[in-house]
Amino acid sequence: MRIRRPIVAAGCCPVIALASCAPQPANSQGEVVKTLYDVFTIIAAVIFVIVAGLIAWSIVRYRAKPGDNELPDQFHSNVKLEILWFAIPTFIVIGLFVVSALALGTVNDEADDPAAVVKVQGFQWGWRFDYEGSDVSIISRPDEPAQISLPVGEPVTFVITSNDVQHSFYIKEFLVKRDAVPGRENRLPVTIQEEGTYGGVCAEFCGLLHYDMPFIINAVPVDEYETWLEDQASEQASD
Repeated sequence: MRIRRPIVAAGCCPVIALASCAPQPANSQGEVVKTLYDVFTIIAAVIFVIVAGLIAWSIVRYRAKPGDNELPDQFHSNVKLEILWFAIPTFIVIGLFVVSALALGTVNDEADDPAAVVKVQGFQWGWRFDYEGSDVSIISRPDEPAQISLPVGEPVTFVITSNDVQHSFYIKEFLVKRDAVPGRENRLPVTIQEEGTYGGVCAEFCGLLHYDMPFIINAVPVDEYETWLEDQASEQASD
Protein backbone atom coordinates (compact mmCIF):
# COMPACT_ATOMS: atom_id res chain seq x y z
CA MET A 1 0.00 0.00 0.00
CA ARG A 2 2.87 2.35 0.73
CA ILE A 3 4.10 1.80 -2.82
CA ARG A 4 0.73 2.09 -4.59
CA ARG A 5 -0.39 5.48 -3.28
CA PRO A 6 2.56 7.52 -4.58
CA ILE A 7 2.29 5.79 -7.95
CA VAL A 8 -1.44 6.50 -8.25
CA ALA A 9 -0.86 10.11 -7.24
CA ALA A 10 1.97 10.40 -9.75
CA GLY A 11 -0.31 8.98 -12.42
CA CYS A 12 -3.13 11.41 -11.62
CA CYS A 13 -0.91 14.48 -11.74
CA PRO A 14 -0.06 14.16 -15.45
CA VAL A 15 -3.76 13.64 -16.24
CA ILE A 16 -4.73 16.84 -14.44
CA ALA A 17 -1.81 18.81 -15.88
CA LEU A 18 -2.29 17.65 -19.48
CA ALA A 19 -6.07 18.02 -19.39
CA SER A 20 -5.67 21.63 -18.29
CA CYS A 21 -3.39 22.43 -21.25
CA ALA A 22 -6.24 22.46 -23.75
CA PRO A 23 -8.63 25.44 -23.51
CA GLN A 24 -12.34 24.89 -23.15
CA PRO A 25 -13.66 24.60 -26.72
CA ALA A 26 -16.03 27.28 -27.99
CA ASN A 27 -17.27 25.22 -30.94
CA SER A 28 -18.79 21.77 -31.44
CA GLN A 29 -15.79 20.54 -33.45
CA GLY A 30 -13.48 21.59 -30.63
CA GLU A 31 -15.51 19.52 -28.18
CA VAL A 32 -14.83 16.43 -30.29
CA VAL A 33 -11.11 17.23 -30.31
CA LYS A 34 -11.10 17.88 -26.54
CA THR A 35 -12.78 14.51 -25.93
CA LEU A 36 -10.11 12.85 -28.08
CA TYR A 37 -7.39 14.61 -26.07
CA ASP A 38 -8.96 13.34 -22.85
CA VAL A 39 -9.16 9.75 -24.14
CA PHE A 40 -5.47 9.77 -25.12
CA THR A 41 -4.48 11.35 -21.80
CA ILE A 42 -6.44 8.87 -19.68
CA ILE A 43 -5.10 5.85 -21.58
CA ALA A 44 -1.54 7.19 -21.32
CA ALA A 45 -1.99 7.78 -17.57
CA VAL A 46 -3.35 4.25 -17.02
CA ILE A 47 -0.41 2.76 -18.93
CA PHE A 48 2.01 4.90 -16.91
CA VAL A 49 0.49 3.76 -13.59
CA ILE A 50 0.59 0.09 -14.59
CA VAL A 51 4.17 0.22 -15.91
CA ALA A 52 5.48 2.29 -13.00
CA GLY A 53 3.65 0.03 -10.55
CA LEU A 54 5.14 -3.12 -12.05
CA ILE A 55 8.63 -1.59 -12.03
CA ALA A 56 8.25 -0.57 -8.38
CA TRP A 57 6.89 -4.00 -7.45
CA SER A 58 9.80 -5.71 -9.24
CA ILE A 59 12.32 -3.49 -7.47
CA VAL A 60 10.87 -4.31 -4.06
CA ARG A 61 10.05 -7.96 -4.72
CA TYR A 62 13.37 -8.92 -6.28
CA ARG A 63 15.75 -6.56 -4.51
CA ALA A 64 19.02 -8.02 -3.31
CA LYS A 65 19.20 -8.80 0.39
CA PRO A 66 22.33 -8.75 2.53
CA GLY A 67 24.16 -12.08 2.23
CA ASP A 68 21.99 -13.21 -0.69
CA ASN A 69 24.47 -13.96 -3.47
CA GLU A 70 22.43 -16.47 -5.40
CA LEU A 71 20.74 -15.63 -8.67
CA PRO A 72 16.95 -15.93 -8.72
CA ASP A 73 15.39 -18.71 -10.76
CA GLN A 74 15.92 -18.09 -14.49
CA PHE A 75 13.58 -19.01 -17.33
CA HIS A 76 14.03 -18.75 -21.07
CA SER A 77 10.62 -17.64 -22.33
CA ASN A 78 6.91 -17.39 -21.64
CA VAL A 79 4.97 -17.59 -24.88
CA LYS A 80 1.61 -16.67 -23.36
CA LEU A 81 3.05 -13.61 -21.67
CA GLU A 82 4.86 -12.52 -24.83
CA ILE A 83 1.67 -12.84 -26.88
CA LEU A 84 -0.20 -10.86 -24.23
CA TRP A 85 2.21 -7.92 -24.13
CA PHE A 86 2.21 -7.85 -27.93
CA ALA A 87 -1.59 -8.03 -28.20
CA ILE A 88 -2.42 -5.36 -25.60
CA PRO A 89 -0.49 -2.45 -27.19
CA THR A 90 -1.65 -3.58 -30.64
CA PHE A 91 -5.30 -3.37 -29.63
CA ILE A 92 -4.68 -0.02 -27.90
CA VAL A 93 -3.09 1.45 -31.05
CA ILE A 94 -5.88 0.10 -33.26
CA GLY A 95 -8.50 1.50 -30.87
CA LEU A 96 -6.86 4.93 -30.78
CA PHE A 97 -6.61 4.93 -34.57
CA VAL A 98 -10.32 4.17 -34.90
CA VAL A 99 -11.47 6.86 -32.46
CA SER A 100 -9.07 9.36 -34.08
CA ALA A 101 -10.48 8.59 -37.53
CA LEU A 102 -14.05 8.97 -36.24
CA ALA A 103 -13.17 12.28 -34.59
CA LEU A 104 -11.49 13.54 -37.76
CA GLY A 105 -14.57 12.65 -39.77
CA THR A 106 -16.80 14.55 -37.36
CA VAL A 107 -14.52 17.60 -37.32
CA ASN A 108 -14.39 17.70 -41.13
CA ASP A 109 -18.12 17.11 -41.58
CA GLU A 110 -19.36 20.18 -43.44
CA ALA A 111 -22.95 21.43 -43.47
CA ASP A 112 -24.73 21.37 -46.83
CA ASP A 113 -25.94 24.93 -46.41
CA PRO A 114 -23.72 26.86 -43.96
CA ALA A 115 -24.92 30.19 -42.61
CA ALA A 116 -21.69 31.80 -43.80
CA VAL A 117 -18.83 30.86 -46.09
CA VAL A 118 -15.74 32.97 -45.46
CA LYS A 119 -12.86 32.78 -47.89
CA VAL A 120 -9.61 33.36 -46.02
CA GLN A 121 -6.41 34.26 -47.81
CA GLY A 122 -3.17 34.46 -45.88
CA PHE A 123 -0.36 36.72 -47.01
CA GLN A 124 2.83 38.22 -45.65
CA TRP A 125 1.77 39.48 -43.22
CA GLY A 126 -1.96 39.42 -42.69
CA TRP A 127 -5.28 37.98 -43.76
CA ARG A 128 -8.05 38.75 -46.22
CA PHE A 129 -11.61 37.69 -45.35
CA ASP A 130 -14.18 37.57 -48.17
CA TYR A 131 -17.79 36.74 -47.30
CA GLU A 132 -19.26 34.60 -50.05
CA GLY A 133 -22.55 35.89 -51.44
CA SER A 134 -21.80 39.48 -50.46
CA ASP A 135 -19.31 42.19 -51.37
CA VAL A 136 -17.85 42.29 -47.87
CA SER A 137 -14.07 42.00 -47.83
CA ILE A 138 -11.98 42.73 -44.74
CA ILE A 139 -8.18 42.86 -44.64
CA SER A 140 -6.13 42.30 -41.53
CA ARG A 141 -2.65 43.80 -41.22
CA PRO A 142 -0.09 43.90 -38.40
CA ASP A 143 -0.87 47.55 -37.63
CA GLU A 144 -4.63 47.06 -37.97
CA PRO A 145 -5.90 43.58 -37.01
CA ALA A 146 -9.26 42.73 -38.56
CA GLN A 147 -12.39 42.11 -36.55
CA ILE A 148 -14.93 39.90 -38.26
CA SER A 149 -18.30 38.67 -37.01
CA LEU A 150 -19.81 35.20 -37.21
CA PRO A 151 -23.19 33.84 -36.07
CA VAL A 152 -23.47 31.72 -32.93
CA GLY A 153 -25.14 28.34 -33.20
CA GLU A 154 -24.97 28.21 -36.99
CA PRO A 155 -22.56 26.23 -39.19
CA VAL A 156 -19.83 28.32 -40.80
CA THR A 157 -17.22 27.23 -43.33
CA PHE A 158 -13.80 28.82 -43.81
CA VAL A 159 -12.18 28.26 -47.19
CA ILE A 160 -8.49 28.85 -46.59
CA THR A 161 -5.60 29.47 -48.98
CA SER A 162 -2.48 31.64 -49.37
CA ASN A 163 -1.14 33.90 -52.09
CA ASP A 164 2.56 33.64 -51.20
CA VAL A 165 4.04 31.26 -48.61
CA GLN A 166 2.45 28.72 -46.31
CA HIS A 167 0.53 30.08 -43.32
CA SER A 168 -1.74 28.42 -40.77
CA PHE A 169 -5.18 29.65 -39.70
CA TYR A 170 -5.60 29.05 -35.97
CA ILE A 171 -8.03 30.11 -33.25
CA LYS A 172 -7.03 28.66 -29.89
CA GLU A 173 -10.55 28.10 -28.56
CA PHE A 174 -11.54 26.15 -31.68
CA LEU A 175 -8.85 23.48 -31.03
CA VAL A 176 -8.52 22.99 -34.79
CA LYS A 177 -6.26 24.69 -37.32
CA ARG A 178 -5.88 24.60 -41.07
CA ASP A 179 -2.83 25.30 -43.19
CA ALA A 180 -3.08 28.06 -45.78
CA VAL A 181 -1.23 26.60 -48.76
CA PRO A 182 -0.59 28.48 -52.02
CA GLY A 183 -2.63 27.06 -54.89
CA ARG A 184 -4.78 24.90 -52.62
CA GLU A 185 -8.02 25.41 -50.69
CA ASN A 186 -8.48 23.83 -47.26
CA ARG A 187 -11.92 23.90 -45.68
CA LEU A 188 -12.59 24.36 -41.99
CA PRO A 189 -16.18 23.92 -40.80
CA VAL A 190 -17.03 25.33 -37.37
CA THR A 191 -20.17 25.84 -35.32
CA ILE A 192 -19.48 28.36 -32.57
CA GLN A 193 -21.57 27.61 -29.50
CA GLU A 194 -20.74 30.49 -27.21
CA GLU A 195 -20.89 34.22 -27.78
CA GLY A 196 -17.59 35.95 -27.27
CA THR A 197 -14.43 37.35 -28.76
CA TYR A 198 -11.82 34.90 -30.02
CA GLY A 199 -8.33 35.79 -31.14
CA GLY A 200 -6.68 34.13 -34.11
CA VAL A 201 -3.07 33.94 -35.28
CA CYS A 202 -0.83 32.36 -37.89
CA ALA A 203 0.49 29.08 -36.48
CA GLU A 204 3.07 28.38 -39.21
CA PHE A 205 6.34 30.33 -39.35
CA CYS A 206 6.03 32.37 -42.53
CA GLY A 207 8.66 35.09 -42.34
CA LEU A 208 9.74 38.25 -40.56
CA LEU A 209 6.36 39.33 -39.15
CA HIS A 210 4.89 35.88 -38.58
CA TYR A 211 4.33 36.73 -34.92
CA ASP A 212 2.30 39.82 -35.84
CA MET A 213 -0.64 38.39 -37.80
CA PRO A 214 -3.52 38.54 -35.30
CA PHE A 215 -7.19 38.78 -36.13
CA ILE A 216 -10.36 38.78 -34.02
CA ILE A 217 -13.59 36.84 -34.39
CA ASN A 218 -16.69 38.22 -32.71
CA ALA A 219 -19.26 35.46 -32.21
CA VAL A 220 -22.67 37.15 -31.99
CA PRO A 221 -26.37 36.21 -32.32
CA VAL A 222 -27.63 35.61 -35.85
CA ASP A 223 -29.62 38.86 -36.10
CA GLU A 224 -26.65 40.89 -34.88
CA TYR A 225 -24.40 39.12 -37.40
CA GLU A 226 -26.79 39.87 -40.28
CA THR A 227 -26.96 43.53 -39.26
CA TRP A 228 -23.16 43.71 -39.09
CA LEU A 229 -22.83 42.13 -42.54
CA GLU A 230 -25.32 44.58 -44.04
CA ASP A 231 -23.53 47.53 -42.43
CA GLN A 232 -20.17 46.33 -43.76
CA ALA A 233 -21.61 45.93 -47.28
CA SER A 234 -23.08 49.45 -47.19
CA GLU A 235 -19.87 51.01 -45.89
CA GLN A 236 -17.68 49.30 -48.46
CA ALA A 237 -20.08 50.12 -51.29
CA SER A 238 -19.93 53.83 -50.41
CA ASP A 239 -16.10 53.89 -50.26
